[in-house]
Amino acid sequence: MNASNDPDHLAHLDPDPEVRPGLYDIFRTGSRMFEHPSTRETLRLAEASARGIAGCTVPAVFVAPQGHLVRYSGKEDRRLDLLVEARAGVNGVLTPADDDAWRYALFFRGTGKVKGAFVLQATAEPSSAEMFLLLALAEPTGAALAAAELIARERRQARELRRLGKAQVAFNRTMAATIVQLNAQQQIRDAIVSAAGSGKGEAQIVETVSDITQRSTVLQDSFGNELALADITDSSDSSAMFVSAGNLSAGGRSDTGWRSTPIRSRGETLGFMGIYDPENSRSDDDRFAVEYASATIAVELAHRRNLAEVELGLGRDLADDLVAGARVGDALARAEALHYDLGGFQRVVLVAWETPTPNGVEVSAAVRYALASMHAPALISRRPEATLAVVADGHDLSSLYERVSAALTSVRGTIGIGGRCAAHDLPRSFAEAARAMRIRTESRQPLGLSNHDDLGLLRILDTSDDGARLERYVDEWLGPLITHDRQHHSDLVRTLAVYLDSGGNYDRASSALIIHRSTLRYRLSRIRQVSGRDINDPESRLNLHIAIRARTALRDNLR
Repeated sequence: MNASNDPDHLAHLDPDPEVRPGLYDIFRTGSRMFEHPSTRETLRLAEASARGIAGCTVPAVFVAPQGHLVRYSGKEDRRLDLLVEARAGVNGVLTPADDDAWRYALFFRGTGKVKGAFVLQATAEPSSAEMFLLLALAEPTGAALAAAELIARERRQARELRRLGKAQVAFNRTMAATIVQLNAQQQIRDAIVSAAGSGKGEAQIVETVSDITQRSTVLQDSFGNELALADITDSSDSSAMFVSAGNLSAGGRSDTGWRSTPIRSRGETLGFMGIYDPENSRSDDDRFAVEYASATIAVELAHRRNLAEVELGLGRDLADDLVAGARVGDALARAEALHYDLGGFQRVVLVAWETPTPNGVEVSAAVRYALASMHAPALISRRPEATLAVVADGHDLSSLYERVSAALTSVRGTIGIGGRCAAHDLPRSFAEAARAMRIRTESRQPLGLSNHDDLGLLRILDTSDDGARLERYVDEWLGPLITHDRQHHSDLVRTLAVYLDSGGNYDRASSALIIHRSTLRYRLSRIRQVSGRDINDPESRLNLHIAIRARTALRDNLR
């Protein structure tokens, strides 16, 4: 390169008269760059000016946003990028391209640092005057790029400050709302604690919750029995009508407008607090009041439950001892202390249910509630395998299964009832209740109630193998007749049953079957042929009769 094209040499030359107009153009371009400094506009103006000065094209443009040159525009050329990087910010000619075109790295500096660069390309090397102007162009371009970078940084900082300001405002609002909410909740806690310490029990707490929420509020036990009610319905307003909460243990009862909150202690449901909110528009403070009141009441109800458990524990121990064969003399004294009369006849009841129950109510509590609603005194024991109840006889227990199902909101249970007995014979009633329950659970319909008194023939027949041996016995004596009836649509088994139930009397049997005596005689003949049994033989007749009764019992009692 000759001296006229040396950048350092050109930088100290006085401007030639012929380049002064070009300098004026560069001055105007620089002024335009600073009107609205931006990287894009600055580079566009600089590229247009370079083209006007020396007819140069700009195949590659670089910027240095983080102090390191990166490609801004132009066709990707890794070799060219490395050549520019090797210049380390010093202007100079680059290695000729394959077409021997002149290429030059022109760097833009601002605030003492490289802010960008052009790769200039021309078919021939520019003159000294043109190089002077190109180098002169680099000065305002670098300054404008530095100004654009500074302005962009300030704008980013301003945006960040605005964002932080908004976040601070939102935080302050949230904090203020939280403080207001905490103050409101503290006032609610103070009011409920004051109500709890008033000595007026849960009724005062329910009244306080109603005052706070301005809604009717009710407290029920775990079975839906009302314990306290605060009704805000204006009795003087004829259009206002109080809507009964019903049984909240079945759920939220949104169909009636009541919303329930369960009251629990150690996983056991002790009751429900309901608030009348047909539009489901309770505020957060309303919900907090109900939840805090429920927790407060749970402590009191749990304390009462613990005291009751002590008394129930005595009854549980006595029930267990009675079915184990305890001395009646000692048991009578213990029962009297519990205000339970062991002098009359008793029955043992066993209740087994799915656990945990859907509504969280203990099975033993449901049994106690169901028996109390039937006015049946009982000693109740909660066992791992089933709830045991010693119940005073003389009460109809046929609805016990339905009552316990309703209390537990579940039908997945089995009840076995033993026979009536005196106190000293309760182990027998216990065994009968267990047998009735086992027969029920091993039957085709395991859910429900079985009373030992209603088992009939099954009371003396063994069904421990799900009735398999009993069915084999029935098949042995009645199998051919059952098969014949099924295949020929005949009625031989029923004919035999009526005949045997009639004591072998032709007239009574034919009358019961509504057939002629001759038809009966023909059917009995067919029975002898098909079964191969002599129905006049006492032993055969007995076995046939037992088999018929057993078949009926299996069908009717084990379904």
